[in-house]
Amino acid sequence: MNFKQHLILLLTVISSHSCMSQIEMIKFIPTTERYHIFYPKDYILNEDDNGIVTITSPNGETNMTISGYEANGEVDQKVLTEFMTDVTDGYELRTEPKIEPFKNGLKIFGEYKKGGNDWLWKIYAENRAIIVISVNGDGILTDEQIKLNEFMLQNFQIYSD
Repeated sequence: MNFKQHLILLLTVISSHSCMSQIEMIKFIPTTERYHIFYPKDYILNEDDNGIVTITSPNGETNMTISGYEANGEVDQKVLTEFMTDVTDGYELRTEPKIEPFKNGLKIFGEYKKGGNDWLWKIYAENRAIIVISVNGDGILTDEQIKLNEFMLQNFQIYSD
């Protein structure tokens, strides 16, 4: 399958009613060409003039915001931890951030709360490329919303060169 062409993935999701449904996914590469991500076809994608991408559910209940940065040098655990502290300033910490390997780099992630809404913050790094992702819901994020966003991020890839 040619990744340069329009690519569709099928994701089987078990809904809260225990029925099976399929979600059509579309591959997206931003103008910065820093990464690619697959998102549900019925979601609304917007890329602003600064290269910040927002993927919103059709009902507006969940948002994923993605922004990319270039570090001056190699990104290590210390840099990721400091970056996470900076971007989540003003948020209530729900789970301690964890650092794990991610493909050829690292990722840090944690759960937060702000204004009565749940937030998931994730920062991915490969070489000098840093991608910051936040997912927030209108109130509490449901298991189904979290699973769909996790699926999108499992198939996420950074172009670090």
